[in-house]
Amino acid sequence: MEKRKIEAVIFDLDGLMLDTEPVAMRAMAEAIRQKNGREMTFAFFRQLIGHSRSDTYGFFEKEYGFDKETTNSVRDKCASLIVEAIGRGEGLPKPGLTELLAYLDERAVPRVVASSSPRSQILMKLKMANLLHRVNSVTSGWEVPKSKPEPDIFLKAAGTIEAEPSRCLVLEDSPAGIEAAKRAGMISIMVPDLVAPGHEEKQSALMILPDLFAVAEALKDLL
Repeated sequence: MEKRKIEAVIFDLDGLMLDTEPVAMRAMAEAIRQKNGREMTFAFFRQLIGHSRSDTYGFFEKEYGFDKETTNSVRDKCASLIVEAIGRGEGLPKPGLTELLAYLDERAVPRVVASSSPRSQILMKLKMANLLHRVNSVTSGWEVPKSKPEPDIFLKAAGTIEAEPSRCLVLEDSPAGIEAAKRAGMISIMVPDLVAPGHEEKQSALMILPDLFAVAEALKDLL
């Protein structure tokens, strides 16, 4: 039997599996507004996408003059607002996710969620979306030395299911994630959400596709 080109799929969570980036953007804007009355720009929020909390301290200090303690309080408030929004039914699974997971089930392809968020938030979101039982494992950016665009999170994710990195497909919506996949020696497909692909992403990703329906179709040639 011919060996598969791809033996595992690594999913980003926010903006890829779940439509949570607009939710997070509104929550962050409200958390900042409550802290110092200032409005948040999209340019600032864009910097946060795909990065862990520890990587963004400098962004908050430069933009708002927040120290680490203040930044942490803003991030914690943002997280609580996101939980409330998801509880109201916001941040639903992205179109095509159900069909994509069903196709992977048919082909018995393992899948891992690799997100820069804390593990508790990843698990909460997956449970609330009734998706936790659909993945083989979860890897948090808080569990590795360096977050995206470094490859650590994807290499750890592959290791949790003993998959060869070169035979892993990463599905991402952020430039940082596409760069991390490249550095990990993995194939990647970008499905843009709030951030449009730039020149680097067009060069690094195998494909840039409009939605997860298109990903399922593309996998027919990769599995």
